[in-house]
Amino acid sequence: MAATALPANEIVRAETYYLPPPPRRGQIPEDWSQTPGAELIYRWYDRRMNRRTPVPTGWAPDAEPAYARIDDGRWLAECSACRSAAIVSVADPRYGCVECLRAWVPLIVPVDIAAAEAHALSLPQRFWWHADDPRNPYRPDPEPEPPIEPETPTDPDPEEPQP
Repeated sequence: MAATALPANEIVRAETYYLPPPPRRGQIPEDWSQTPGAELIYRWYDRRMNRRTPVPTGWAPDAEPAYARIDDGRWLAECSACRSAAIVSVADPRYGCVECLRAWVPLIVPVDIAAAEAHALSLPQRFWWHADDPRNPYRPDPEPEPPIEPETPTDPDPEEPQP
């Protein structure tokens, strides 16, 4: 299987990666244009990986949100439950995992998506992390708390009765 080259001047999103398979001779091509970006991976898994994966119908309660990041020119998010990663849509802020089949969780995307993509495109390997992402290896360390000074012991008062 030949590797697909990533475009040099754009960041890959779910809408440009998860595409319908080419039609067989005499068949009408599938139209996925009305499928929301977050749901494209489910259709792709059904057709390309031959795995029937149901699209989530609800939200995972009390689940940690997923952070979108640019990883070697692709918008990715990682599942907090199974650590599986998938290419995501920054236009559809939902993330569902096709591996552990968990329900939707919020997808945290940058406020300025174009600026994040421009920054990643200016780098040789095209990486970008959300500043609040707990997995961000370049996240600044919080300010250390000043050390607590130990109290200096005082000599007992000889006038005071001892227990």
